Amino acid sequence: MTPAGAAAVEQLLIRRYDVGAALTPLDLERKEARTGVAIVACMDSRLGVEAMFGLRAGDADVIRNAGGCVTPDTIRSLRLSQLRGGTRRIVLVHHEDCAALGDPAEDLRVCIDRLHDTTELPRTELVRGFLYTRGGALREIRPERAENP
Repeated sequence: MTPAGAAAVEQLLIRRYDVGAALTPLDLERKEARTGVAIVACMDSRLGVEAMFGLRAGDADVIRNAGGCVTPDTIRSLRLSQLRGGTRRIVLVHHEDCAALGDPAEDLRVCIDRLHDTTELPRTELVRGFLYTRGGALREIRPERAENP
């Protein structure tokens, strides 16, 4: 690691203590997400998923990858989230100005359909997708095919 890289990591460790994160232990009694929601979002550091939804530790399972895409690995993570973490609802968050996706809204529709079509998840009836705009708004994106009620 370069000296600049090492300094950046040290700064993160210092900030961790400044904001009190070091004082938030794992809740060993509760492994289920309080809201029953799993969120799949882009890994872009500009996207503050926890702040966006006002989440605290233990509120939701958050799965992040490039683009927030529904890949086989995402489906495996969602399966574990549902079977072990008690989640029953899935929220997908893509965003404008994404380096990983050419058309985030269209990819979001594809991802929603992919979740509805998979046989690997116990629950896929409650899937919603949102596009985070440059201005900070969340715009719901619905698939073009008819959804299950």
